[in-house]
Amino acid sequence: MKAGFSKKRSSRHGSRGGFTLVELLVVIAIVGVLIGLLLPAVQSARGAARRMSSLNNLKQMGLALHAYHDGKRRLPPGFTSTVTDASTNPVTETGPGWSLFAEILPFMEEASLYGQINFSRRIYDPSSPSDNQSVRESIVSAYVDPGDTPPKLIDVKDAGQNLMFKSAVCSYAACLGTGAYEELPFNGVFHRNSKIRLDDINDGTSKTIGIGERMSRHTQSGWVGVTPGQTLFYAPESPRFDPANPTLNNRPAITATLVHVRSSVPSLQGSPGGFIGPHTAGTQFLNMDGSCRLINAETSTDVFKALCTRAGGELVTVE
Repeated sequence: MKAGFSKKRSSRHGSRGGFTLVELLVVIAIVGVLIGLLLPAVQSARGAARRMSSLNNLKQMGLALHAYHDGKRRLPPGFTSTVTDASTNPVTETGPGWSLFAEILPFMEEASLYGQINFSRRIYDPSSPSDNQSVRESIVSAYVDPGDTPPKLIDVKDAGQNLMFKSAVCSYAACLGTGAYEELPFNGVFHRNSKIRLDDINDGTSKTIGIGERMSRHTQSGWVGVTPGQTLFYAPESPRFDPANPTLNNRPAITATLVHVRSSVPSLQGSPGGFIGPHTAGTQFLNMDGSCRLINAETSTDVFKALCTRAGGELVTVE
């Protein structure tokens, strides 16, 4: 009896063996299918979170612009600079070059950084390169799109690809309208030494773009502003970048802060001076009433251009 009982236990114990090879392969296949189903959803959720974070950045800039306007009864200039010869294109200027992004720092919870800036001095002075260096290299998190490159320093170069200085990166640019970069009068909201009031935006602040995404993976620029002599090029990550011709389609110094819209909606195939965001859904923009909108490839070019003027009188119906 004991032997039989022992044998029965042994048989029962033997029935608890491990997975067979077939069972293991089935489990692995099921796990693989689940991962394949979940991964796109996870990536989509992460992309949506990054896009929402950039949207919050733009809305914070909108609040800052309105706070600035409340205090000075005008919007900040796109950048400040003294023009020495307006007959050239681009014009000859001497700076100092500080941008609207620098002007609104106190309203972006960056009052300490703002306090370090002497707006009468140049962003970069070749005779004294250490001046303003700590400011130039200070990362402002709200000026970096989470879907773009990580916060970093970028190389600011001249037309010959010579390094001038390093600057904290920026993922956004302001809109000067639909004319050429140096064309006056400009028809957007921001330009060199501009002093536009909200009352000057006759097309309606909800239908006028002020700032948009321009990822540094397409064009590298800094938030500090415009330095005479600097030139913008395609970033090495851009699909238009040509290592054999890195200066292809370069743009003048003014594009470090300002973008004009002339021929197309935001596109990776656009110029270094164009708007383009890092999000698959489209490029996000701040309207001058503080709201935001998405512009994608399905948007009419004419509608996009109309949104970039402040007083064009266009009849635009947009959702």
